[in-house]
Amino acid sequence: MIDELNDIPALVPKLLVQLASLGSITQAATALNVSQPAASKAIRNAEIRLGVELIRRDNRPLELTQEGQLIAEYAKQQQEKEDALIQQLRQIKKEGAGTIKIASFGASASTHILPNFIQRISQSSPNIKIEIYEYTDEGALSALREGRVDFAIIVDKQALDLDIIPVMTDRLVALVNENDTLSKQPTLSVQEIMSRDFILTKGGSEALIREWFYLSNASLKAKHTAVQLTSILALIRAGLGISIVAELAVPDSHPNIKVIPLMPEHPRPICVARKAGSFSSHAAKSAWRCFEARLQ
Repeated sequence: MIDELNDIPALVPKLLVQLASLGSITQAATALNVSQPAASKAIRNAEIRLGVELIRRDNRPLELTQEGQLIAEYAKQQQEKEDALIQQLRQIKKEGAGTIKIASFGASASTHILPNFIQRISQSSPNIKIEIYEYTDEGALSALREGRVDFAIIVDKQALDLDIIPVMTDRLVALVNENDTLSKQPTLSVQEIMSRDFILTKGGSEALIREWFYLSNASLKAKHTAVQLTSILALIRAGLGISIVAELAVPDSHPNIKVIPLMPEHPRPICVARKAGSFSSHAAKSAWRCFEARLQ
């Protein structure tokens, strides 16, 4: 029966809806801007196809049979769903409704970068909902490439499969106990860093830190390791060594610890990225335009 119903022209259910209200094929046809003969033929062919009568023709005004009422009710429900869908799409287009997912490389990006972007998005499209997921830098990149998020705040990769918008440039800095003589230095070299026990972060900046040691022709030797920055700060306060982290990751309050730039500096370009190609939603497209507006 489903196949037969699919074979019925879309005009027939609409005619039955109108006929149930108007009681006349002529008036139903006029309401749908078709001729009366075409309407009658369409209904008759549908009856033949289905093997049941859809109209009680011996009554005036005309009435639908139970089978005709079933089809008319089905058509009304479909029309209501279609109307609701159209309304929802119009709202999405007009107000930017929808949900976007953004990956960031931990608290530093979420704290210092995303609030500004979210504010921009909310101002232009107040009905967009935003979900933030925190990863390491590589984890954020993987989530983006696997389609689990719409955008990612990452260290600039210059990858061909990504569209990127520069956001800011971060840098590596040393964290030193204020009682350490190195805390008086304006900058710290790799030799000075290596003169102390080193505490290596296992968070998102580890690869960049290793790269800085490599470019400085030095071998990184970590005495301690930690994932959480709070743990690293506690170890430094206890006089157990010094560390290097991304400057954005340093909390506003870090008592008893000095933040010292490295020499040579090692910048960390940060960008917002998306997979090249089409957008997953209108909301994502609207959000990307907000990101692009930052460059203008």
